[in-house]
Amino acid sequence: MQSLKKLATLLLLSCSIPTLSAQTYLNLDFETMSGNQVRSWFTLNNAAVYSRDSVEKVSGDYSYKINKTNPNEKRDAFFSNTLPFELVKGKDIILKGRIKTDIKEKAEAGLVLVAYDKMGKPIQFDDMAGKRINHTSSWQEVSISAKIDSNAALISIGGVCYGGAITAWFDDFELFIDGQKYITPVPRTAPLTKNELAVLKKYCYPLKSFDPNFNNDADLSILKKLTKDAKIVALGESSHGSSEIFKMKHRIIKYLTQYDNFNMLAFEANMPESNTLNKAIMNQQFDQINLMKTLYFWTWHTTEIRNLLNWVQDFNQGKPKIEFAGFDMQFYKGAIEEVKKALQTNTDIQKDLYEFEYFISTIAYQYANQNGKVSLPDEQIHRTTQLHTQLKTVIQKSDKTGTEKDWLLQNMRILEQYVDQKIGDGNPEEKRDRYMAENLLWLMDHHPDPRIIAWAHNGHISKSNKTIDKGFFDSPMKMGGYIADAFPDKSLSIGFTFYDGSYTAMDPNDIKPFPAETAFPGTYEHFLNQMDEPIFILDLKKVKADKPVELDWLLSTLPFRIVGADKQANEFRDTNIADAFDYLIFIKTSTNSHFLN
Repeated sequence: MQSLKKLATLLLLSCSIPTLSAQTYLNLDFETMSGNQVRSWFTLNNAAVYSRDSVEKVSGDYSYKINKTNPNEKRDAFFSNTLPFELVKGKDIILKGRIKTDIKEKAEAGLVLVAYDKMGKPIQFDDMAGKRINHTSSWQEVSISAKIDSNAALISIGGVCYGGAITAWFDDFELFIDGQKYITPVPRTAPLTKNELAVLKKYCYPLKSFDPNFNNDADLSILKKLTKDAKIVALGESSHGSSEIFKMKHRIIKYLTQYDNFNMLAFEANMPESNTLNKAIMNQQFDQINLMKTLYFWTWHTTEIRNLLNWVQDFNQGKPKIEFAGFDMQFYKGAIEEVKKALQTNTDIQKDLYEFEYFISTIAYQYANQNGKVSLPDEQIHRTTQLHTQLKTVIQKSDKTGTEKDWLLQNMRILEQYVDQKIGDGNPEEKRDRYMAENLLWLMDHHPDPRIIAWAHNGHISKSNKTIDKGFFDSPMKMGGYIADAFPDKSLSIGFTFYDGSYTAMDPNDIKPFPAETAFPGTYEHFLNQMDEPIFILDLKKVKADKPVELDWLLSTLPFRIVGADKQANEFRDTNIADAFDYLIFIKTSTNSHFLN
């Protein structure tokens, strides 16, 4: 039971389950697949083989099967789903189901329910202790019930197998809320009608090419209208390794800087190191920069990014100039080096500076080598905070210019963010989004008349916590939500996705190209591909405002491609793209990005 609690907490804090809306399809009968996974249901370990079974079943065509055959496997096997918290919070719920078991050695099977507070701490837990099925049995009806705590931020339900070798089948789940059976909406998979396609076409702007060197920009002219009042335009990506998405963003960046006066390109990359890269670009020395050493993540070590930054440097030979920046804070070295360099002549502070760097490097080492766990004595953490305050005071009292002080204090803030993300309370991923938004807003505040193009993953530029595959607790917002809050009428979020093809991603052994999961019936991408346009901009903002009945499906929660940097077993997650983005750029086929030598 303890391992299930730990794994369930890890499941949520590692952002593996999406936050859901009240109309989310729960797939309680296990009849619907999402690619090669049972839709809406998640597993986190390989303690057993998880699958559907078309032979042993109670209702419909399938049951859910856990087959745990390894006698030496000590881990619990479980699968889970997430309930819409706004639907069940503070209410009495009953989860009923049918379970069949074939037990080879001491083992048990049952249902499980866990409720978490906004910090990800379990506040309610029921795994049928004392009532689980512990012998080979034909189908039995079981149930668990709870009054969901009003402080619950996320509620997980599922099935579990404890102990040794066991095969268990789960079927016919039913959810009752305050005595009423919850009727889950049936997902649509039927093709769009001619009328629906005709209405959809009114909200689409076809594009001629993703090639940044395409010789005619007439198709992009709509961007001037869409972005005319924006101070920040965020360009997303469904994968960190799609060549076509990178090239399309390159083409858009060229257009917005040449014809719409955007003057800064900001990446989901570490802020101090990006500033070093900006200096090289401004001084026409980009060819002397090693991207792999300057921007740490492999996603930036590609021909596509090098070509983009070469263009930025070439464009900067004339006027106006484009600055390059970063807004991430996942590494400390660049920031500490900026501070050390600025204070190198201050002999009085060198001992404190060395001690401060030692503490932060210790945190970084432990975090990297102890699976994200950092164990420092309270007095050392207190001393680190004390040194941080002292160094800020030294900077403020120095003879540096106002601009220099602002930049050094921002580097101290990066270090503070870094430490808090690694050892502070709360969800590290939520903090990262909050701090990236803070750093992006700092760029807005410290540059004259800024118009920024921000480059990040779809999950970061999302304006809603109910859309992208993350289970945040501390805050209801992603980076895109914070930005939209700060500039409600001056910021735009443009998501990107594709139908099929390939992409570059990381698996446990390598970074390499992978075939993409072709969008299946019922996904946004499958519907959008029926437009028979290889590339287009979809005006979600206007669809959301107009609410045409023919596009109800477009405003609902459907599977949407979410890959990121890692290879995913299931590339699609339930999402509401109209809540997440103002616009979406659809590309039919992606190919993998290309690594630099």
